[in-house]
Amino acid sequence: MLEGSLKDFTLDDLLQMISLGGKTGELYLSGETPFGKRTGKIFFEQGQVKHAEIEHSSGEIAILELLNIKEGNFKFLPADVSNIKRTVQRTIPDLILLSTSKLDEWNKISNNMPSVDTTFSFSSEEIPPEIYLSSVDWKVLTILGKGETIRETALKLNMTVFDVAKIAYELLKLKILREKGIKETVTEQSKIEDTSRNSIFRIINRTKKP
Repeated sequence: MLEGSLKDFTLDDLLQMISLGGKTGELYLSGETPFGKRTGKIFFEQGQVKHAEIEHSSGEIAILELLNIKEGNFKFLPADVSNIKRTVQRTIPDLILLSTSKLDEWNKISNNMPSVDTTFSFSSEEIPPEIYLSSVDWKVLTILGKGETIRETALKLNMTVFDVAKIAYELLKLKILREKGIKETVTEQSKIEDTSRNSIFRIINRTKKP
């Protein structure tokens, strides 16, 4: 068993150690990320990541969230993971590179982006004459426009918080969405859903998909 604090090891170094040692087992992680506390586990088979789990998410999305833990604790236990389904295909260096890239993107927009627990509503300002939105953009827009937070939207769409935050930032710049504030009550939430339909129809009329 290997156990300790991430003050003594960076998570990147820890993953590389498990990989180079060809270890098989479960790595338990708990600590703070830019988006709050994360607790989860990563399954290794002969030094390669096989699967990862956090609350409400699994696979690559889960490990990308866990890789953002900078302060916390870890525990690695040798274990039989042969019955665990492989959900992660990327190598450890690729996962670290992808996580670092997404964190860099977040750092660039974080000063202009409200908290990932902030809610949004459709903007009352004039919609630009032409809007180019992908199918993923539309899904994020629809859910955020109903008053869901970035964090909640990521869970519903099985996306990383990074990716939803990036799309939300672009929608704010286009003035399609506006920041609303803290999560509304259930009563206010129903009012948001009623008004969001009209806003969606307004946007559809202006949208041209690439």
